[in-house]
Amino acid sequence: MRIIDISMVTSTDPSPLMNVKITNLPHENGAKEDQKYYGIDPQDWPFPGKAWADDFLEMTTHAGTHLDSPWHMGPLCAGMKPKTIEEWPLEWCFGDGVVVDIRDLADGCQLSAGELKDRLSKIGYTLKPLDIFLAMTGNDKLWGQPNYADHGGHLSAEALEWVLDQGIKTVGTDSWSFDIGYNHWSKQYKDHGRDPKYLWPCHLVGTRKEYAHYEKLANLDQLPPFGFKFYGFPIKFFHGSAGFVRAVAFLED
Repeated sequence: MRIIDISMVTSTDPSPLMNVKITNLPHENGAKEDQKYYGIDPQDWPFPGKAWADDFLEMTTHAGTHLDSPWHMGPLCAGMKPKTIEEWPLEWCFGDGVVVDIRDLADGCQLSAGELKDRLSKIGYTLKPLDIFLAMTGNDKLWGQPNYADHGGHLSAEALEWVLDQGIKTVGTDSWSFDIGYNHWSKQYKDHGRDPKYLWPCHLVGTRKEYAHYEKLANLDQLPPFGFKFYGFPIKFFHGSAGFVRAVAFLED
């Protein structure tokens, strides 16, 4: 059994919506803290003057590889309070994975349900309940580049709803968002006289049908279209709209 790491390194984020600040505290800081609070001489450590290292995080739970909870999508889902991240069942965070390659989509293009069915047919796979559906945009390879967040296309709301209708609860992508880029859908919204039907298409499916999605996955190109197990358990932040995830795939050699 081979483990494929399909998570990105969390360091920063290109969007003004995603604040990320990681402060790495050196070993010298740990020695000083122990001296201050416990009276331990910094020179008595095995590496004199150096004890433990630490890190302080000031960042959104949507930075790096993470799972968006239904609560993130809106305050109600089908008239009920949506689940927060610590309420999302772990049983829905692992299972048989399937990767659909959408790297060829033009910028801002939204894949229809019919087009998605054709792509699944071409790889010879039929979705089943509790599969983990993954859309590969290839955008993880553009991390750090100006076009990262808006490159390529994604599923349409119609296509996502069809996926969920197959009994699937959790989906994911290697893109910045499980939607076309913000600049694309916000432009469509404004170009159509502020028509709300263009707002946040896939995310707002979550106000009608309960689901969660992984964002900022990586290395999906190292996986076969199917035949692997996906594992992606989120950190249990209280009342969280998302949780950090170390997502992996298990693949039999």
